[in-house]
Amino acid sequence: MKPPAFDYYAPATVEEAVGLLGQATGVLVLAGGQSLVQLMKFRTAKPTALVDINGIAGLESIERRDGELHVGALVRQQALLQDELVADACPLLREAARFVGYRETRRRGTLAGSLAFAAPWAELTAAAVALDASIDARSSRGDRTIRAREFFRGPHETELAPDELIVRVRFPTPAGACGASFHEVSARYRDYAQLAAAAVVSEGGTAELVLLCVADIPYRVEASAALEDDEALAGLLSGIEPPDDVEASAAYRRRVAPVLARRALREAAARANPMETA
Repeated sequence: MKPPAFDYYAPATVEEAVGLLGQATGVLVLAGGQSLVQLMKFRTAKPTALVDINGIAGLESIERRDGELHVGALVRQQALLQDELVADACPLLREAARFVGYRETRRRGTLAGSLAFAAPWAELTAAAVALDASIDARSSRGDRTIRAREFFRGPHETELAPDELIVRVRFPTPAGACGASFHEVSARYRDYAQLAAAAVVSEGGTAELVLLCVADIPYRVEASAALEDDEALAGLLSGIEPPDDVEASAAYRRRVAPVLARRALREAAARANPMETA
């Protein structure tokens, strides 16, 4: 199928882009287009106009400053695998990016676009929530920051207003040693996740756990008590209500979630305290 007719704009600045977003309803942002273009082909998405931000300078930078890693809106998913700043400051981003699509799609897809699309299986959403990222958005009304832990409202629904553009995503960088791990199960490697677990463990033993595909949004729990206690982990996950869909049954997800979570937590803890496991 082919998409219905739409207007196309290629702004040169962020200010021009947000001005276009605020002019009418049904205007969507085009960054990588890996998800949006497919929806348009099948007429699931019918934008009145596309605002292509790929020509805007300054949105492709990765910087470390003020205790944070700043990732611009046009940073490609492949860069998360290759950039040494990402590997050093936020290894969970690299861990999660390993499961995102294929090299060809990662070269176009962006971190910000993945967060804005908010697919329930999107690996980078789990990483953003686990790392307590901040999402900087801009509109003609001004700038605001939305915590990743408050950003997702449901499948393909976020706190982002129709006239807002994500300009960067900021990740706190830990002061001490930190371990991260991401595990996923799927029918085939890099297919849609049937279930995924992201874990971050500090050197002192504080643990964050985020699961995908057990709720409409990334499911986060503070999991420090579960690092050495399987019963505590079972208690933390007792309230999950996984969906039953074409990828996997709810019963399967309920059975596998503790296994995947335990694997991610233990690996993250070992990476946070390598001397204890040497």
